[in-house]
Amino acid sequence: MSALDHARLPVADRAAMTGAIKRLVAADRRSFAAVLLLYVAAAGAGAALPVMLGAVIDGIGTGWTAARVDVVCGAIVACVVLQLVLMRTGRRLGYRLGERAAARLRESFIDRVLRLPLGTVERAGTGDLATRTSGDVGAVAELLRKTAPEVAVAMIEGAVIIVAAFVVDVRLGLLFLAGMPMLYVAGRRYLRLASPVFLSERAAMSEIAETATASASGATTVAAYRMQGERRDEGYARAATHMDRLKGIIRLQTWFFPATDLTFLTPAVVVTVVGGLWYLEGWVTVGQVVAVAMLALRLDGPVFRSMMSLSEFQMGGAAMARVEGVHLMPDEVREARPEGAEVRLDDVVFGYGDGPDVLHRLSLHPRRGERLVVVGPSGAGKSTIARLVAGIDRPRSGAVTLGGVPVADIPLEVLRRKVILVTQEHYVFTATLRENLNLALHTDGSQASPRGPEDGDGALLDALAAVDARWVADLPEGLDTMLGEEFHELNLAEAQQLALARVILADPDVVILDEATAGIDPGSAGNVEASLAAALHGRTVIAIAHQLQAAESADRIAVVQDGRIAEEGPHADLLAAGGVYAGLWAAWKGVAA
Repeated sequence: MSALDHARLPVADRAAMTGAIKRLVAADRRSFAAVLLLYVAAAGAGAALPVMLGAVIDGIGTGWTAARVDVVCGAIVACVVLQLVLMRTGRRLGYRLGERAAARLRESFIDRVLRLPLGTVERAGTGDLATRTSGDVGAVAELLRKTAPEVAVAMIEGAVIIVAAFVVDVRLGLLFLAGMPMLYVAGRRYLRLASPVFLSERAAMSEIAETATASASGATTVAAYRMQGERRDEGYARAATHMDRLKGIIRLQTWFFPATDLTFLTPAVVVTVVGGLWYLEGWVTVGQVVAVAMLALRLDGPVFRSMMSLSEFQMGGAAMARVEGVHLMPDEVREARPEGAEVRLDDVVFGYGDGPDVLHRLSLHPRRGERLVVVGPSGAGKSTIARLVAGIDRPRSGAVTLGGVPVADIPLEVLRRKVILVTQEHYVFTATLRENLNLALHTDGSQASPRGPEDGDGALLDALAAVDARWVADLPEGLDTMLGEEFHELNLAEAQQLALARVILADPDVVILDEATAGIDPGSAGNVEASLAAALHGRTVIAIAHQLQAAESADRIAVVQDGRIAEEGPHADLLAAGGVYAGLWAAWKGVAA
């Protein structure tokens, strides 16, 4: 098994899926019972039609009056109307029940995903999680609101029809079951073979999403290294694998569907032929044979619907296994409570996965309220320091502490109040600018009331001004302007300024800026950083920088080289020392060292 397979999020087994479905049903048990009763009543009204028609046939033969025939025929019409009303009502309530269940599923899934350690999510891959979040959750929602009710209706109707056949005549009821062994064997074999095939198809979809996402997000790098052909071949290989999985599904269906066609034709033929012979012997009446034969033909509907839905049911079941698999991830035990907000890295050794060490006994002690800038060549380990301080990863040895306790042991709701990491990747939600800023008021997971116009927008506007977000003045509706792809779309620099404004509003003890101003125009990036530093005065700021203009005004600079702290000190002192930092500064300025 590859390292990638180990990193993938788990898939739930049948027992876990059954437990999840039971919880969904239990959460709305009264509605579930009401829908079930409506379906049973509708199936009973439908099954009564051929039984009453058979009674009419026998009644005419035994001398029923026209008035009695009319009464029974009126009852048949009433049953037709009643079945339509009951079925329509049941479907409407069932759809609502499915929608509520799907909503609960989405909410619990998103809640679980948001509580997953970020390192776990990254190792699993964006394609795997994205496919589960969108495609799999959508497939399960479709299963709950449509496919499952369709199968439930078909099974209830089929069961009622079988019972009705035995009510008419036990012997004819036994003939009615002639096609059941074939249906049982075919259905059991299909379910046994289909489950792993559908699971593998969903996994192949994840691989396609992972490859496409990586190629799209790294398009610049792909173009720079002329890797278009390699990435194209990788995408084709993933697509070919998915095609093979789809062919496997089609191969299963090519024998299964014809086999099911025989399950409702066989009983009708057997009942008609054998029942006719029994009528000649005087064992049954013509009406009984007609009634059971018609019931056999009516079995066509539920059997066909359930069999046609079985593929969707399998696909939804495979998606449910992947969605529920996220809930199987063990919760991190994070119970440490920091005393204060002092950050320390002591003799830290760290590496990613099974790879080599990236940091080698690195020690760094940012002072409370200090603006520390970490610089160094690419690959030296600067961003790794940011991840460790933010509690995303754990060191292999040594200690990364906040307030005297390991950062990775602090509960997330506590850690998010104290430490915020801002990277180059920022997400702008499809919401108003005010709502995007108010997200910062919920970094602790509380239900604090967001700011609105009635509360005054001074703090929001001040935060935007502190990061030099002058574009806000040009928005058509100010803070009430809708943001997002379909509305007002922010460019990279504006999105970064929005993220930095959130930091100011969140007011954490420690702020980690990992190239947080990289997308901003270099001419104004210095102003943004100076304004941000003033707004965050008194808080510990750890800035990871590749563009060294951020280092010149820092309280202290830490130079990382080969996973170790090579130099520390103010800008002027490091330049005077003529060491690693002096060489980086000279290279950045474009002058000889």
